Amino acid sequence: MKKLFLTAVSMLVLSASISAQSNWGLRSSIGVEKKITKGLDAGVEAKYYQTDNFKNTDRWSIGLSLDKRLYRNEAKTFTVKAGLGYKFMNVYNDWSTKYKDDDEGVENKLEPQYYLDNKYDFNLKDSYVDKRHRISASVQAALEVGRFKISLRESYQFTHTDSASYNVDKYRYDDGQTNWAGKGYRNITGTDYYIRNDVTVKAASDKRVLRSKVSLDYDIPHWKYDPFVSYELFHGLDNGFTAQKSRLTAGVEFSFKKMHNFEVAYMWQNQHDDDEPAGSFICLSYKFDF
Repeated sequence: MKKLFLTAVSMLVLSASISAQSNWGLRSSIGVEKKITKGLDAGVEAKYYQTDNFKNTDRWSIGLSLDKRLYRNEAKTFTVKAGLGYKFMNVYNDWSTKYKDDDEGVENKLEPQYYLDNKYDFNLKDSYVDKRHRISASVQAALEVGRFKISLRESYQFTHTDSASYNVDKYRYDDGQTNWAGKGYRNITGTDYYIRNDVTVKAASDKRVLRSKVSLDYDIPHWKYDPFVSYELFHGLDNGFTAQKSRLTAGVEFSFKKMHNFEVAYMWQNQHDDDEPAGSFICLSYKFDF
């Protein structure tokens, strides 16, 4: 137990040190799970995520799930179950900037004032919201050895993102050589800049991912706070079996009266993609089970 706890803490500290200068965020959830029949459970869960060092909303979602136990041995130490789920997500995309000339020494995604002060051409993309629909299917096996519980979950995830539109303001510096007005730009009064507003439509898209997660839990005798650690790997299925990102999570879970289930954890994601940002996250969850 002591070795397990120290290992989890070491991984937590190491991950936090690696991402000390990166994005921090919050992952919170609240859910209800109901036993329908023996070995069959249904659930509803709402989630809320923050990012950019807790400054901005990343998304909110509402999901439905159905879990069925496929096998359990007589000793109840080995269990196999399958799950199906649907989730609707409202995802917020922050504004961003893009430098338009060929000078590679100028960075993208800087504050607009930086480009204005230095007389650079750039595009400013407004923030927008896209709506996503996610269907998942999973199989999980769990083995209890003494007070340890080892589990492996494989899940297939299909996400459809609806089309969305957003505004792009194009800023062009008047260098005296280009007729920006003739290209549909208007002068910003009192400045040497011209601007044009365009509307861009982001086409609908689909994404398929295989998620593999291994977890290790420990049931501390005479104590209701049980530590756990997990590692999850994501593989993209649209362009070959390509590793996309991974997650390391360490925390504790505890229950009251076998109905109120809580989880507090730290999660580190190593890579940003179009689905979620990378960085460190505080995870808080509550589930009412009846």
